[in-house]
Amino acid sequence: MIILGLNSGTSRDGVAAAIFRSPKLSPGMKIEILGSSQFPYPAGILNELTGLENQPDLERLSRLNFLLGEFFAQCAIQALKKSGVRAGRVALIGSHGQTVGHFPARKKMSGYGIRATLQLGEPSVIAARTGITTVGDFRPADIAAGGEGAPVLTVAEYLLFHSAVKNRMALNLGGIANFSLIPKRGKPGDVRASDCGPCNILLDGLARALSKGRMQFDRGGQMAMSGRARREWVRLFLKHPFFKRRAPKSSGREDFSRDWLNGILRGLRVKSRADRADLIRSGARAVAQMVSRCYFDNYAGFPLEEVIVSGGGVENRALVLELSGSLGIRMIPSDELGVPAQAKEPVGFGLLAELCVYGKEGNLPGATGAGRGAILGKIAPGRNWRKVVQNLKAVKGVGR
Repeated sequence: MIILGLNSGTSRDGVAAAIFRSPKLSPGMKIEILGSSQFPYPAGILNELTGLENQPDLERLSRLNFLLGEFFAQCAIQALKKSGVRAGRVALIGSHGQTVGHFPARKKMSGYGIRATLQLGEPSVIAARTGITTVGDFRPADIAAGGEGAPVLTVAEYLLFHSAVKNRMALNLGGIANFSLIPKRGKPGDVRASDCGPCNILLDGLARALSKGRMQFDRGGQMAMSGRARREWVRLFLKHPFFKRRAPKSSGREDFSRDWLNGILRGLRVKSRADRADLIRSGARAVAQMVSRCYFDNYAGFPLEEVIVSGGGVENRALVLELSGSLGIRMIPSDELGVPAQAKEPVGFGLLAELCVYGKEGNLPGATGAGRGAILGKIAPGRNWRKVVQNLKAVKGVGR
């Protein structure tokens, strides 16, 4: 089965696409990457996302859902052209969309305890424009089952990175840092996972603030590599109440917003280039400590033997060095296991789409706190839907 995965993470910097051939779903499966692409958001869409954040509006929210659907569809079409794969060969698109709100804490409303999450990028538009059956909106089914809706890719990481000989951490360095702990010879129900805290939304936010908008991120971690972490600054980034919560837990921009970061920066005296380099290195060390504390405080009984790392943060040398020191183990890019670091998340959502059409559970209660397993995703049939149904075969060995 050939699948196209789409994702835009918490960093909101654009859409990642991956086209891959999926063999039988099984632990440690080896996919074949047929193409991967990155598509930055145009200024107009970024302005709409920022505007929605600053001035929530029902019409803007509704229209943005369809606008993002159009853009995600365009990204899928362009990704197919770049890879040389014909749309008619693709069985499914799995699209996470763009998270614009994630509220995992229960709040009483009219007598109900409500958690909520919202991803935009209408799957029906993607299916209509591409002709390919599209599965999206993966998080709500886990929330309905009592979970937090995140981390959402733990089953996919189990399938991609399970080892029969080594206990592994699959560490994602996206807008939010999160990990899955995958025991050797373990079953899906033995996997544990959690969000750790802000990663690229912190480091990119620092780069933009320190450069007055001239830098969108610290390319390769060059600025951080020239600085030294200051203990008192690292502590400031770790004061948030989120870090006192027990895992599993999830988070988003709502917890670590620009207001949160600006509140920290207002109290600092950062004047020289050396100060700026020290501050962004302190941010990298803070991210590393968020990850290591989440692991050691909650899962120290899991003997860690390998860390498989993916996401945009893999390119940040300072961050990878800080993580190696904090966890006491070398970081292994997911590329070495056949999954490009920048493609892991779209591949993961493609696998969730496949699990959905097979009627297989896509969440793990040990990762999200859900009370049971759930089939994740909503199906928007494309012109190929009848062909998809005809070709579906039962898959064994996946589930709790």
